[in-house]
Amino acid sequence: MVENDERLATMERMHADVRRIYAEISRMQAEQDKLKSESLKINCETFWYPMGVAMAVVATIASITGLAIKLLL
Repeated sequence: MVENDERLATMERMHADVRRIYAEISRMQAEQDKLKSESLKINCETFWYPMGVAMAVVATIASITGLAIKLLL
């Protein structure tokens, strides 16, 4: 009977360890997903920020050119 109780206690400890490990895995997966989304956001910003600056430069040049044409002609 005592041996049986020891086995049950050992099994309970093992189950608790397994649950703890699964919880840790879930936490790490959530952290990985968060890092992936942050990385994607940074990559998108890296592409679109220079694109926005370039579009602003083109719009400025077009405005200045249009203004110069109206004033000179």
